[in-house]
Amino acid sequence: MTGKKKKTFGMRGLLAIVLLLALPEASSVLAAERLTLSTSMVEPWTTEGHKGFIDVIIPALFKRLGIEADLVVNHASARGISLANDGIDDGLATRIIGLEEKYPNLVRVPEPIFVNDFVACTLDKGPSRADWNSLAPFSVSHIIGWQIFEKNLKPVRELLLAKDSEQLFALLKAGKADLILHERWQALWQASQIGLRLKTLEPPLARVEMFIYLHQRHASLAPRLAKELAAMKADGSYQAIADQAFKGLGQPARLEP
Repeated sequence: MTGKKKKTFGMRGLLAIVLLLALPEASSVLAAERLTLSTSMVEPWTTEGHKGFIDVIIPALFKRLGIEADLVVNHASARGISLANDGIDDGLATRIIGLEEKYPNLVRVPEPIFVNDFVACTLDKGPSRADWNSLAPFSVSHIIGWQIFEKNLKPVRELLLAKDSEQLFALLKAGKADLILHERWQALWQASQIGLRLKTLEPPLARVEMFIYLHQRHASLAPRLAKELAAMKADGSYQAIADQAFKGLGQPARLEP
């Protein structure tokens, strides 16, 4: 009698496991107990001490679904996309909308993880209100290859192209550029590192929504992550992470649309 009970229990247990694995959401989680997502964004979005906004928000978001998630920084942006599309990485933490059109193995989480502000910055010059047309009378500099500026900047009095952020700020500090164009938080962080009192001109020249992408084997997680991300924005935990990550940079952390 005892033997029969054990056999019945074993069959039921086996059946339960089979049914669990048959569920798309469960199989996705079980197939990847710890996910790895990459980003190419640097300080202060990610930091060596893993205290940047993306460093913190990604693990916190996935944890709400009971999933461990690691974030890695891949400075080779195109390489990071390829690794995610090929399934070597599990996804991308921060990319613009439409990536799935070129990379069919990527699935976008529909709730934006944040909005990226692209701004004009100055030490002592600039229009009272910033837009693409108002930059015309000034000497302007931006980093080579930043498509948002290369595609949208109208003719200006003088255009100086910089190879990186260090050269960009050197031009501003030396007075060779009246205005520099950059992403808001990277600009404020860089200025704080070299002791410059930087002024960002408002409103932003452009606001671009950024999204999480997953490899298609984790597609069932996308709507669940979107729901949890929206919940974090509603319950205040999202803003608390943003406030802490950008503390000391002189501006309120407004990352939502």
